Amino acid sequence: MDKKKTLIFGLITGLVNGVFGSGGGVAAVYVLEKYGRLEAKKSHATAVGVILPVSVVSAAVYLFKADIMIKSVLITSAGGIIGGVIGAVLLSKVSNKIIHRIFGIFMIVSAVRMIMI
Repeated sequence: MDKKKTLIFGLITGLVNGVFGSGGGVAAVYVLEKYGRLEAKKSHATAVGVILPVSVVSAAVYLFKADIMIKSVLITSAGGIIGGVIGAVLLSKVSNKIIHRIFGIFMIVSAVRMIMI
């Protein structure tokens, strides 16, 4: 992708992540696969790298502008770090086809749940 498209992609990813508190990674995976032409494993791994600084900045803004439950953040983050390590190890052992299916199932379940709320 050229620099202009990459910057626009970053803007959209940050906007989605900032507004919804998550979801920027989903947008990143889609764009990296479709327009960046990366295979599933590389797009998922790259999306994590993209989302880290975006999430840090979003979290800083929320910290000063919103009511964040710090204790919940710390406890959830501890589990998230452990899960992230396990997921990164598993990613290297699973085929791209299976990754797409699992990711798709998570997206469908999330979408249905959001519609039902």
